[in-house]
Amino acid sequence: MSNLRDTLSRVIATFRAVEVDTPRLDAALLLAHVLGKDRAWLWAHLDDAMPTELQGQFDAFASRRAAREPLAYLLGEWEFYARPFYVNQHVLVPRPETELLVEEALKWLHQHPTKEPHTVIDVGTGSGAIAVTLAAEAPELRLTAIDISPDALATAQRNADRHNVAERITFLQGDLLAPVSSKVSAIIANLPYISEEEYATLMPEVRDYEPVTALRAADNGLALVRRLINDALTHLLPGGLLGLELGEGQAEIITQELSRQQWNNIATIADYAGIDRHVLAERPE
Repeated sequence: MSNLRDTLSRVIATFRAVEVDTPRLDAALLLAHVLGKDRAWLWAHLDDAMPTELQGQFDAFASRRAAREPLAYLLGEWEFYARPFYVNQHVLVPRPETELLVEEALKWLHQHPTKEPHTVIDVGTGSGAIAVTLAAEAPELRLTAIDISPDALATAQRNADRHNVAERITFLQGDLLAPVSSKVSAIIANLPYISEEEYATLMPEVRDYEPVTALRAADNGLALVRRLINDALTHLLPGGLLGLELGEGQAEIITQELSRQQWNNIATIADYAGIDRHVLAERPE
């Protein structure tokens, strides 16, 4: 009978052979998940025997990860802004750089107090990471979360329920801003922005498993972003915030387009790799 140390070592070697980025971390997270423990417990019990009844389940998870299925989908959840979010094949895995967009939106909302609660739309909500986090961090906000995918919306609603903010978020299915007619304080969006050419070069975890409709867009990745910018002019209150997440090299293009349309206070925010990842702008008065 193998102990946990041997079981872990075997899978780490397998993951290294297929070039999983973080083989030791992924193997440990999967083993801890199957055991129903955390990693701290695992490191302290490596000499314990591997439960025979759990070996098959762990091997199946390990095989799927070796085939480059995202770790988050195997675990069924992923952390965003220090909160766990349910994830599945219908939604993107939340990325840490999107936390920066949430931070900037919260900063702007706090710097622009109003008598009535701010209203915010999260376009292309996916797992609901942006909308749910905004609602949890700022209880005074009223939010609408929109996605074209009913399966994504169902996941977002589960996450809103999980974090006790569902009563302050309206979930609507539709294309960009089509389901709403009212004007709001802010529109935040992490829309598909990957071009056809770039999509072919993505790592297998993304290209082969995450939903293509949440990743790829026409017009060199900017088709949906450009549509949203135009629609936002009629859905934002004067001076309202538009916050966008973009791909590498796109921030300069979008900044120039916003400038030509006379948006105000246009700013770019770099991600942790120094790439201009987000663009913020205020609707012309």
